[in-house]
Amino acid sequence: MPLSVSRKEDYAQDDISDEALQNGMESILNQMKEAVHQGESLTSEYVVQLSQQLDTYVLIAQIRKMRCVS
Repeated sequence: MPLSVSRKEDYAQDDISDEALQNGMESILNQMKEAVHQGESLTSEYVVQLSQQLDTYVLIAQIRKMRCVS
Protein backbone atom coordinates (compact mmCIF):
# COMPACT_ATOMS: atom_id res chain seq x y z
CA MET A 1 0.00 0.00 0.00
CA PRO A 2 2.34 2.77 -1.18
CA LEU A 3 1.54 6.24 0.07
CA SER A 4 1.44 9.22 -2.22
CA VAL A 5 2.68 12.36 -0.53
CA SER A 6 2.58 15.74 -2.18
CA ARG A 7 3.63 18.05 0.67
CA LYS A 8 5.61 17.70 3.88
CA GLU A 9 2.50 18.49 5.90
CA ASP A 10 0.72 15.52 4.37
CA TYR A 11 3.16 13.01 5.89
CA ALA A 12 1.37 12.75 9.21
CA GLN A 13 -2.17 12.67 7.89
CA ASP A 14 -4.53 10.85 10.15
CA ASP A 15 -6.21 9.02 7.27
CA ILE A 16 -4.03 5.97 7.87
CA SER A 17 -4.45 4.12 11.14
CA ASP A 18 -1.53 3.03 13.29
CA GLU A 19 -2.39 -0.58 12.45
CA ALA A 20 -2.40 0.10 8.72
CA LEU A 21 0.89 1.95 9.09
CA GLN A 22 2.47 -1.00 10.90
CA ASN A 23 1.05 -3.51 8.41
CA GLY A 24 2.39 -1.46 5.50
CA MET A 25 5.84 -1.33 7.06
CA GLU A 26 5.85 -5.07 7.73
CA SER A 27 4.73 -5.77 4.17
CA ILE A 28 7.55 -3.70 2.71
CA LEU A 29 10.10 -5.35 5.01
CA ASN A 30 8.88 -8.78 3.94
CA GLN A 31 9.14 -7.77 0.27
CA MET A 32 12.69 -6.56 0.87
CA LYS A 33 13.65 -9.80 2.63
CA GLU A 34 12.16 -11.86 -0.19
CA ALA A 35 13.94 -9.80 -2.85
CA VAL A 36 17.30 -10.28 -1.11
CA HIS A 37 16.54 -13.98 -0.65
CA GLN A 38 15.87 -14.21 -4.40
CA GLY A 39 19.28 -12.70 -5.11
CA GLU A 40 18.54 -9.00 -5.45
CA SER A 41 21.34 -6.79 -4.19
CA LEU A 42 20.64 -4.10 -1.60
CA THR A 43 21.45 -1.51 -4.26
CA SER A 44 19.12 -2.93 -6.91
CA GLU A 45 16.46 -0.55 -8.20
CA TYR A 46 13.63 -2.63 -6.71
CA VAL A 47 15.12 -2.83 -3.21
CA VAL A 48 15.97 0.88 -3.25
CA GLN A 49 12.39 1.65 -4.29
CA LEU A 50 11.06 -0.46 -1.40
CA SER A 51 13.45 1.31 0.95
CA GLN A 52 12.13 4.68 -0.17
CA GLN A 53 8.55 3.52 0.44
CA LEU A 54 9.55 2.35 3.90
CA ASP A 55 11.15 5.73 4.59
CA THR A 56 7.75 7.37 4.07
CA TYR A 57 6.12 5.12 6.65
CA VAL A 58 8.96 5.67 9.12
CA LEU A 59 8.65 9.44 8.69
CA ILE A 60 4.92 9.27 9.43
CA ALA A 61 5.58 7.22 12.57
CA GLN A 62 8.29 9.63 13.73
CA ILE A 63 6.05 12.68 13.22
CA ARG A 64 3.23 11.02 15.14
CA LYS A 65 5.61 10.17 17.99
CA MET A 66 6.87 13.75 18.11
CA ARG A 67 3.29 15.03 18.26
CA CYS A 68 2.58 12.76 21.23
CA VAL A 69 5.69 13.86 23.10
CA SER A 70 5.07 17.59 22.70
